Amino acid sequence: MDIYSVKTFNDASQFLSELNAQIKQLEELVKAVETELEGLRPSLERYRRLQELLKKFSGRGGEGSAPLEITGLQLYVDPNPMVKYEILEESYRHMVDLLSVLKKVREVAQSVIKEGGLETLKITVQYKNGIPVKLLVTG
Repeated sequence: MDIYSVKTFNDASQFLSELNAQIKQLEELVKAVETELEGLRPSLERYRRLQELLKKFSGRGGEGSAPLEITGLQLYVDPNPMVKYEILEESYRHMVDLLSVLKKVREVAQSVIKEGGLETLKITVQYKNGIPVKLLVTG
């Protein structure tokens, strides 16, 4: 499901400032998750070796961490290192992709706004899943 929203800025520079802040915040989050993933790698490797031993000696692997699901929200209580790593890695990949898209949008928007002399005009931005997809310039 796509999520759309709209925000109006008094001028294009406000939009670019907000976009820059969003990119900066996302860069910080990406670094934090990357650090957490790096910290999980040793315990993840130990867990994988243990799983392989269990499989070798018992013929089946250990039990996974099954989430509790409450109206679509999955709740993991003390997840094993593999589950935690997979969830964080999935988020990390998505955030890196989003960061790349936002940087491209910023590059295009800056160019269009500057070359078009739109810096002082009112801008309404349509967002799709948090990404600016349409600029409505008025004034």
